[in-house]
Amino acid sequence: MAEIYLSGIRVLENEGNVQNALSQVDPARRAQAMQIKAPKKRAQSLAAGLLLQHAAREHLGSEAPAGIYEVATEANGKPYFKDFPNMHFSLSHSGQMVLVAMADRPVGADIQEWKELKADIAGRFFHPEETAYLRGLPASASEKAFFDLWCLKESYIKYTGKGLSQPLDELDFTPVLQGGGFAAFEFTEDGSRIRAELIEVPHGYSAAVIEAI
Repeated sequence: MAEIYLSGIRVLENEGNVQNALSQVDPARRAQAMQIKAPKKRAQSLAAGLLLQHAAREHLGSEAPAGIYEVATEANGKPYFKDFPNMHFSLSHSGQMVLVAMADRPVGADIQEWKELKADIAGRFFHPEETAYLRGLPASASEKAFFDLWCLKESYIKYTGKGLSQPLDELDFTPVLQGGGFAAFEFTEDGSRIRAELIEVPHGYSAAVIEAI
């Protein structure tokens, strides 16, 4: 099972905490954060980097070596630890929250603040069963369900590392919402199996994780 870590970013919106944070993230994250001018976006990036380092040490336990763990990216943009290629992780941030998922198998995770998205997203990326499910919900429940599904889609993109080139509207995640927050899927064309799960997060956010099983 993937290990899930959540953190807020507010403390890093304070300029006085930025320099200390820069010294505790990996070099690639440090360079990225130093180019960001907007305080909130920089705080998101730094918080994600700090949480990733913490999650890696927790995952490694007593075997965790000292120092900062360097992160590189594959040709498709998917990040990995240079010295721990078999330790998989996924990063996400939105609003005031950051999320890290750690696992020993491929994993993808996403967190989203409930905010306005383009109206055509459901039509472009949602399966017909998902669209029908949303239409059948009362208004009080439809917003959360929409973002739950969107997080599952984003998590799948990160899990595969293939980006938007894959046909997301062919994958129906309504079993996750109908099954109490998790479901397993088997893809007969290649025999792969995944577990998709919604993550409990503060009100106003949705989050999900997908991992190989």
